[in-house]
Amino acid sequence: MADIELRVFRYFVVLAEERHFARAAERLGISPSTLTHQIQGLEARLGVTLCRRKPNTRVELTDAGVRFLDQARQVLRQAEEAQRVARQAARGEIGRIEIGHMMSASFAGYIQEFVGTFRRANPAIEIVLRRQETLGQLNAIVEGKLDVGFTRPMRQYPPELRGFIVYEQPLIVALPGDHPLAQRKRIPPAALRDEKFITASLELDIGFPVYTELVTVLADFKPNVTVRAPDISSVLTYVSAGYGISVVPQCMRRLGLPNVAYRELKVASPPLSPIACVYRRTESAPAVKAFIQVMNDRKLRD
Repeated sequence: MADIELRVFRYFVVLAEERHFARAAERLGISPSTLTHQIQGLEARLGVTLCRRKPNTRVELTDAGVRFLDQARQVLRQAEEAQRVARQAARGEIGRIEIGHMMSASFAGYIQEFVGTFRRANPAIEIVLRRQETLGQLNAIVEGKLDVGFTRPMRQYPPELRGFIVYEQPLIVALPGDHPLAQRKRIPPAALRDEKFITASLELDIGFPVYTELVTVLADFKPNVTVRAPDISSVLTYVSAGYGISVVPQCMRRLGLPNVAYRELKVASPPLSPIACVYRRTESAPAVKAFIQVMNDRKLRD
C-alpha cells in the first residue's frame, strides 16, 4: 500500500459508504468519471476487483473490497493521527524532555514545584528526571543527552549553552550535633575561624562559587578545608561523624542525617545559593522551549 496515494484510499472509502459512483463523486467534489478512473487504477495496481456495478448504478463490494475497506479506513485514521500529533508537537503540546538536576534542587522543592506544575498543565509531554552534578549536566546538554539542567550557575557558560537563575536560598552552617556552636541559634562567621571545614571536591567546585568561601570571606579568613567529599550527601555524612563543619544550602536540613545540626548565619544578609536553568542556545524543540519559558516566568526564593 506504500505506493498508493492517500487520496485514493479516501476515494474508495467514500465509494464504499455511498455504494454509488455519482453520489460518492459529488461528496468528494470530483466528477464521476474521475472517480471511476481512480478506482479502476487502484484495482489495476492491486491486481484485484474491489467492487462491481449493479443495476440502478449501485456498487457492491467484493470480498477483497470488504477486506480492503477495513485496511483503507485504518490507513486514513493513522494519517489523521499522524497529522494531529505533528501539529501538537509543533505547538509544544506533546514531546519528551530530559531534565538533569542536582540533589539540592530536589531538596529545595524546586523540582516538585515547577516540574510538577508543568506536568499537570502538559500531561502529554513526557518528562524524565536524572540526578547529576553540575559539570556532568553541562556536558550532557551540549551532547544532546539532556535538554535542560538545574545546576549551579557559571560565571560564563560554554558557547553552546545559556542559563538564568531561577531559585535562590540562604546558606547555613552544618555542624555535629554535639559541637559547642550548635548551642547557638545563629552563628557569626568570625566564630568559624578555627574550625575544620568539609566541602565538595574540586571537580564539583571548579568554575562555580564555593559555598565555604562565600561565608568565610565575610569574616576575612581563609578556611581550613580538611576533607573534600564527592557530593553533598557525603559532606553531611562527614559532618555527622564529627570530621568538621560545612556550609550548605538551607534546603539540605531536610536530609535529616543523625547528629547534624543546622544553624543560620548571624549576618544581615546571608550569602545565597543559586540554582540556574541551563539549556542549549540553539534549542528548537517546541516542548523544551515551552518548559524553558515557564521556568523563566516562574522564579522562587526561600
